[in-house]
Amino acid sequence: MEDTQWLDLLHPFTSVKDLELSRDSVPFVAPALQELSGKRVTEVLPALQNLFLAESQPSGPVQEAIGKFIAARQLAGFPVTVHHRDRASDDEFVSDSEVEDSDSELE
Repeated sequence: MEDTQWLDLLHPFTSVKDLELSRDSVPFVAPALQELSGKRVTEVLPALQNLFLAESQPSGPVQEAIGKFIAARQLAGFPVTVHHRDRASDDEFVSDSEVEDSDSELE
């Protein structure tokens, strides 16, 4: 599926606040979300507040794509918190800020 097709698929979900992406979908949806910029950043998933990724460590390109989407949402005044599957438990998610806090405690 092309990036534009993913965006078309997500477009009707205007009231979704929490979106969980499976390990299989993350590599495809992340680049599509990266395509949203400027005024378009809230065109798809305008109510989104939390993005749950079922991968604890996404690949570099996926991290970059998600990072650009999150930065664009932040600049537009519609922040999104990213949560990753907890490495210790497949049932729990932790937010990026929690991951950063635990990483700094290890240093």
